[in-house]
Amino acid sequence: MSDVNRYIITLTGIVQGVGFRPFVFRVANRLHLNGWVENGGSRVIVDVEGKEDSIKEFIHILQNEYPSNATITDFQIKSQQLFGYTDFSIKTSDAEENTANFLPADIAVCKSCIKEFNTLGNNRFQYPFISCTNCGPRYSIISSLPYDRETTSMSEFKMCSQCISEYCTPRNRRFHAQTNCCSDCGPVLKLLDAHGNTVDSSDCVKLARQLICRGKILAVKGIGGYHLCCNAKDLTAVQRLRRLKHRPHKPLAVMARNIESINKICEVSKQEKEILTGSKKPILLLQKKSPEYLPQDIAPNQKRLGIMLPYAPLQFLLFSDETNYLVMTSGNISGSPICYQDDVAVSSLSHVADYFLVHNREIIVPVDDAVVKVADGYEILVRCGRGYAPLIIPIEAKSRVLAVGAEQKCSLCITENGYATVSQYIGNLNEYQTYKVFNKQIKHFESLFRYCPDIYAYDLNADYLSTRYAKEQVGKKIAIQHHHAHMAGCMAENKLSNKAIGVIYDGTGLGTDDAIWGGEFFVGSFSGFKRVGHLKYVTLQGGDSVVREPWRCALSYLLALDIDPQEFLPQINLLAIEMVKSAIKNKIKCFKSSSMGRFFDCVAALCGFETQITYDAQAAIELESIVDKEIYDFYKYSIINTEDGFVLGYEHILNEILRDIRKQEQKSIISTKFHNTLIESTAECVCKIREKTEIKDIVLSGGVFENIYLLERLASKLRNLKFNVYYNRLTPSNDGGISFGQAVAAGSILKENHYVSCGSSKSNQH
Repeated sequence: MSDVNRYIITLTGIVQGVGFRPFVFRVANRLHLNGWVENGGSRVIVDVEGKEDSIKEFIHILQNEYPSNATITDFQIKSQQLFGYTDFSIKTSDAEENTANFLPADIAVCKSCIKEFNTLGNNRFQYPFISCTNCGPRYSIISSLPYDRETTSMSEFKMCSQCISEYCTPRNRRFHAQTNCCSDCGPVLKLLDAHGNTVDSSDCVKLARQLICRGKILAVKGIGGYHLCCNAKDLTAVQRLRRLKHRPHKPLAVMARNIESINKICEVSKQEKEILTGSKKPILLLQKKSPEYLPQDIAPNQKRLGIMLPYAPLQFLLFSDETNYLVMTSGNISGSPICYQDDVAVSSLSHVADYFLVHNREIIVPVDDAVVKVADGYEILVRCGRGYAPLIIPIEAKSRVLAVGAEQKCSLCITENGYATVSQYIGNLNEYQTYKVFNKQIKHFESLFRYCPDIYAYDLNADYLSTRYAKEQVGKKIAIQHHHAHMAGCMAENKLSNKAIGVIYDGTGLGTDDAIWGGEFFVGSFSGFKRVGHLKYVTLQGGDSVVREPWRCALSYLLALDIDPQEFLPQINLLAIEMVKSAIKNKIKCFKSSSMGRFFDCVAALCGFETQITYDAQAAIELESIVDKEIYDFYKYSIINTEDGFVLGYEHILNEILRDIRKQEQKSIISTKFHNTLIESTAECVCKIREKTEIKDIVLSGGVFENIYLLERLASKLRNLKFNVYYNRLTPSNDGGISFGQAVAAGSILKENHYVSCGSSKSNQH
């Protein structure tokens, strides 16, 4: 007995909802070890007893051969006195408080389940809710921790004897699968008409397929919410969907039957194929092939298409022999949050959807599809959603911070015990229904993690609803400057602890001088920054309308250059121009702006973009889409060293653009030269900053860096200039990543007990 020992092993991370306990159970039995395993908080705890050599092998396997969907962030082992266990068991989960905020993400249906799904005679043949320990919904159905069937919306479904047998059999791949079910005991589908009445049908899935083929629009309840679905090759159906959804131009996501179907319409690299076929199955932005196979109305004026593969069993059933591509866009009216409750979906979407394909498994947390892209050789998250949410990121600070994000593309972030948990994309808070989801998500996090923050972090802009929410709470609060949050988040996910140069190109964010910033050069850390450069201010007029109507930006820039705008904005009527000119002259609703996003809008409008955008950054996105990668010319620019830092001038750039417009130069050439000018001028500016600071680490963040051409070319140029270049990959570079940056900054401020923006007399500490 001398070589028999006992240990308590604690594994922290994403270890629940991924088949970890069954994995531990099988390994222990194989090695003839005794003891038990249980879920506790966000951990798995193992009490193991046996021969020392077997335990060493057991530990090696736990650390190196764990389930593919698990992530271990901490592994602790402690010796114990022998107990004398006679077998190994899975214990009932402990309801201890969470030790860190780890939650499993929803996982796409696995290959083993799909094989059963397609096997005639299998008791789960074509069953739309098939799952196992390695796949199925998780985050979207959890009401509390630990992750057990009783704490999910699957608690409504009592397993039949066959499913119980699978659940209790160690060798079965559904051993302790909390979502285990079959057609005898699990969720069921129902087809409703547009008024919510049940459609009498012996096979509602077959009828749904037929309806899609006939050009109908279906609202389909999925993992994290509803999709609006139609045949992607049916131009009439696509145009009708756009009209009814009030979404005239924003690209629609497409679901393809299989990877071969995607290869037919898009360029797919090896890396992109791995993302498409992996366990997350996000919407991936891919380069379209030319000529376009699908109607251009799906993604008008875009070179890229958002495309994904089926990730829920039900979605496989929607493809008929005649359809290989389905439009699968969020089930909402543009601007509103995704519908996830049946009654709300029917009342909200009845004027869009002809039919509703629903099921009786409750969605507890609405989660839209994640959107990613590949740029500079890396997968980059554009929108955090299903498969990725919640994001778990290790950070230095230990404090409990609730960061409430920005107004647009809002997300939430909580920190505790050295980890940040970032929520899924919530949306734009100026929409009332979205603000309700925002409040509900906060309550869900607080309940799920029994969480009470030490401090609230919010944006400087007092008009943001997220800021108002934070200010209404009892307790300590810290305001974080918008672009510093971008920088801090980017630094944290790249594990930069020393000062860095930040190039933050963004649309809108209140600066510490009450101007609207967005073309910024910072030197800073997690806890503070100094503004060392910026795009030259211009006076913009019109409040939010200047964002919706890019021509207003162009008009303001032209007036700043004392140029008559009529020649360059022929698409705008004279009365509108005169009204804006008068408002600027009389300083009505005017503000100073250094926003790079608005500078893009200006150039897009000069290149002929229509009067009003219908989705965020539309003008800038369409300007990027006409870039010609074979052009390397750029415009003249100026960088002036002032007492307040370097100022990147726009006068030379715009005058040369106007000269090209007069010469009737191609828009693609103007767009490319403009992009190249920003790359050249940005690189020169940061070189000047390096000369003063000797800092070589540079972070690129802000919504403008969603522009792949700008990001890749600038990163490459900076590397050639011997900079260490970092940008957002784990979190969105747009405002979807703001909450993470706010939390990191606030946590660091607490740790250091100070925060003063060196660029102004204002403090971010309140």
